[in-house]
Amino acid sequence: MMKEALVALAFEQPRKNLPAAIIVAACLMLGGLLASEWMKPRRVMADELAPIVLPQLIPVRFGDWRLDESGPPVVFDPTVEATLKQVYSQTLNRTYVNAKGQVIMLALAYGKNQNSWSTAAHRPEFCYRAQGFVVTERGAAKVQLDDHQITAMHLVADRSGLVEPISYWVTLHDTTALPGASRKLQQIRFGLQGMIVDGFLVRMSSFGANEAEQFKLQESFARDLEKAVPANMRPRLFGNK
Repeated sequence: MMKEALVALAFEQPRKNLPAAIIVAACLMLGGLLASEWMKPRRVMADELAPIVLPQLIPVRFGDWRLDESGPPVVFDPTVEATLKQVYSQTLNRTYVNAKGQVIMLALAYGKNQNSWSTAAHRPEFCYRAQGFVVTERGAAKVQLDDHQITAMHLVADRSGLVEPISYWVTLHDTTALPGASRKLQQIRFGLQGMIVDGFLVRMSSFGANEAEQFKLQESFARDLEKAVPANMRPRLFGNK
């Protein structure tokens, strides 16, 4: 008799607790939805900052560099071009030459929303490979600017023997980052502050088999460019100190 009572109690207890468990689970789910909605970033930083107009922001002459309109154009695969238009608000591609005849190709891409993978700057490695280049990654390297350092990614692209060393970095609001964990952590940090941040992809490249020499030239170009950009805009392209 006692055994039957215990068995009955064992089956009865879950039935009594089931509605409460469902209510608790529903409350937790609702609370989670409300919390995620409450924490959703809504502050669009680009609307609070000076507007970006790339052709006006980047001078045609600075330091020992001047715009070379006869330089090689940047040609994208049609599928890559379509992706760029979806992700970026503005792009600028220019070729500069100095008094020694050295050439730097500058590519800038600006996006008002850098908070997620789908809206953030895309990695140049993928674009170059989509255009038929063989790309070798040389890893991260420090770039010395006038009064602070930033970390850039170094690549070497090769197509039919034409060697193109590349330096690039991305910015989120007023910080620099590289694709991967560094950028993801920055995205989370700004998102938790309720901020939808803008940012840039800054890419410089030149032609030459001597990689060290070309990367050094690109660093010098970046230093001159930073000085030429208005002071209030520098953190958005080169990060803070």
